Amino acid sequence: MLSVAEKIINELKSRNYTTCINITGGEPLLDKSVLVSLLHFLNQSPVVQELMIITNGLLLNEDYLSELEKFSKLSTIKLSLEGATSQSNDLFRGKGTYDSILQKIKLIQFHCRFKAVVMFTLQKMNLPELELMLSLGEELNLDGLILERFIPEGQGRGLKNLVLDKYDWENLLNKLIQYFDLDVGSEDLLPYKAFWIQFYPELDILGAACNLNEALCIMPDGILYPCRRFIFSLGNVLQEGIWSVLEKSKLLQTVTNHAHLKGKCHSCFIEDCHGCRALCYSLYRDPYAVDYQCFLK
Repeated sequence: MLSVAEKIINELKSRNYTTCINITGGEPLLDKSVLVSLLHFLNQSPVVQELMIITNGLLLNEDYLSELEKFSKLSTIKLSLEGATSQSNDLFRGKGTYDSILQKIKLIQFHCRFKAVVMFTLQKMNLPELELMLSLGEELNLDGLILERFIPEGQGRGLKNLVLDKYDWENLLNKLIQYFDLDVGSEDLLPYKAFWIQFYPELDILGAACNLNEALCIMPDGILYPCRRFIFSLGNVLQEGIWSVLEKSKLLQTVTNHAHLKGKCHSCFIEDCHGCRALCYSLYRDPYAVDYQCFLK
């Protein structure tokens, strides 16, 4: 893992790039020595502006947090919840996980060093709990709540039946419009693939557009993906170098261009929207397919 990090940092440095890095998995907290070594290397690099960790949080304790506090660029710990109640969350994460995560959030907040953010991945079973999750985030005084859509990859490949359909997605957007009293229509929110909720100093919502060609996912073996949900290998940065991989990628050059997309995505009038290509690839093994969740006629 460290060899991959060194390779990436050196290549970014060669072109005067700076970056923010989310460390995720798998579960990044599993091997403390590996994580600490990686953080030490990244924290001292002038290329790195900010570090964040995405974790299930179960291994966090006082000692672990004290170790993490040594890294000045590590700003945020993002924890996963699959439901706003123990019944819904623990169905996916295991018995007792919900209560444990709430305790970990309070522990992070007690230390006051890191932002505590919850990631809520929306699918058919937990969509009815959207308002409950928003209320929970406010009650917990979270630094942020991230709403993402479920994309069935890895162990989730067998759960395609839980993917939100176009009616679910439109319903979700309308709920957000009503909850936050937004002066927009649901189709105005189509370009956004995720949402960031802030709870203070006042309740607010920010849309996150697709970050294809702006962010990347790099695996421990050097395999490069367009994003962490888009499990399409672009190449190996250890073997080819990151710039070589990116510059030769026909996918990255075409997949956000309506002219190359299929179905109604090909002729879509929303310039800033090109559908969720990660979901298209997950469902159809075709990154250019029509967006399954688009409700436009």
